[in-house]
Amino acid sequence: MNNSSDFKIIENELKLISYHYYISGLFVNYKFRKKILLILFLDVEFKNIITGNAEENIIATKLNWWKITCSEAIDGKNFSVPALRLLNKYFLENNVIKNEILSIINLYQKYSLEKKLNKRIKIYTKYLILKKNIICRILGINHFDTRTKISLNYLILSKSFFEHGENSKSLSFLYKSKSICKSPKRKYLIFFLLNSNNNFTKRNILKKLLLLLFRVWY
Repeated sequence: MNNSSDFKIIENELKLISYHYYISGLFVNYKFRKKILLILFLDVEFKNIITGNAEENIIATKLNWWKITCSEAIDGKNFSVPALRLLNKYFLENNVIKNEILSIINLYQKYSLEKKLNKRIKIYTKYLILKKNIICRILGINHFDTRTKISLNYLILSKSFFEHGENSKSLSFLYKSKSICKSPKRKYLIFFLLNSNNNFTKRNILKKLLLLLFRVWY
């Protein structure tokens, strides 16, 4: 199977398992889009292991499998799994990306074992920051302007609290984020979309796309 077919499989799968990630990933320059969608697909795969399994040993086994195979694929080993073949194509011998992907898996492993809510929130926040850093690296973004950086930091905190049912804290950070940066530069838009709690759905897609003409992300 060729790389074009592999990507089509990943793209269609991402549409099904995370429509929001798929649409958000379209808001990047076309030359980076396939790499970004692959990273988002892998992220959903890792996360689904945590949410879809109750037993710690099963979670550990599945995450360890991804850790080993992702590392080997980037190092040059051939696999029959489309996502791993694409990792080999897009990031061959890219040790920086490899280490960041492995760090995300490690954070998921740590998260799955943690029982205290405040520590789970801290781990989840670190994961969101690391995912942002990987996307920055792929897009060639070395820094954010001060306004965007502060707004995005607040938004990441908002997302982290929201995912753990801390809605009042989440809203507080969301309002701070919106007050600082309502319309980020187009190249930064994907970071706001990925960390927004107002996800794309097939019902709201037209309304949200109209708002995004003016770079309104919330």
